[in-house]
Amino acid sequence: MAPWHGLLLGFLLLLAPGSFGDSLQLVKTLTVPPEAAVQSAALSPKGDFVAAACRDGRVRLWAFPSGELRQAFDLKDQRISGVWFSSDGTLLAAGGNRGAVRIWNIPPGKLRNELNVGAAVIALAFSPDRNLLAVAPAGVPAQLWDLEIGKFMTTLPPKFAGSAAVAFSPDGKWLASADEDTVIRIYEAQTGALRASSEDFLLETFAIAFSGDSKYLYAGGADKTISAVDVASGKVARTFPKQSFVVGALRLSRDGKFLAAVYFDDKGFSNPAPVLVWDVASQSVRTTVEPGVTTNGGGFLPDGRLLVTSSAEGKLQVWAVR
Repeated sequence: MAPWHGLLLGFLLLLAPGSFGDSLQLVKTLTVPPEAAVQSAALSPKGDFVAAACRDGRVRLWAFPSGELRQAFDLKDQRISGVWFSSDGTLLAAGGNRGAVRIWNIPPGKLRNELNVGAAVIALAFSPDRNLLAVAPAGVPAQLWDLEIGKFMTTLPPKFAGSAAVAFSPDGKWLASADEDTVIRIYEAQTGALRASSEDFLLETFAIAFSGDSKYLYAGGADKTISAVDVASGKVARTFPKQSFVVGALRLSRDGKFLAAVYFDDKGFSNPAPVLVWDVASQSVRTTVEPGVTTNGGGFLPDGRLLVTSSAEGKLQVWAVR
């Protein structure tokens, strides 16, 4: 597992066309007990909830924008490695450092599934219909689970290493994994059968995101480039211009026109690194965001706004990107 991977468990996204102070507007400050410092956060796709993985081993859920604390869930004394919402926001999952995965219905916060994947949870993804869950445990092959019956379905290749990222296509047909052997694999989501693989990458991929039409998979990682992989063939269809930093996370805008890439400096994680917003059609940089603060979660709302979160002692702040 890459040494910076823990930083990617909360989607680190800052989209701002200018300086930090001119680009973000504080929307809400959520109070967190000092001993429960926020490690990563997630915003529900509808923008009605904010979830946070806290250092005290609990997941806290706030209604948004009211800021009312709705519930606090636990993970059986495991350190929480990350939190994820389903694409419709009705399910919330938390992964632990010893392999626990818990999934709650949101609302009302009732426990729906409890799984054990055997190793620290690096990444996970819900299928669009919420019936399947793909999980990437540290150092071992990714897994596919049937959430309707709460049962393990299959292990995905490779057999000797783990995966850095997993993603379902928007149409629900495909499941992709970015594997530690540098291969990107695309499976039939319902069966786990291998559909295509891309062996065009010499270094590991850390971030993947499907295009809105499910025909391409955007991939970025240690080679410091973003590539569009054709889902049908597994071949790289086009490559965005190479940058000076490692690609750590990707997020596609709701209209599919723009791709935000979070970069990291592999020479030192505390060194400044930019966020670039790419125009997908032209593979050109639309916006360059110089480092300001490190956010630990974010996402686009249905109205097109982007909200991001950042943490400080005793609080979690939600910002709107202008």
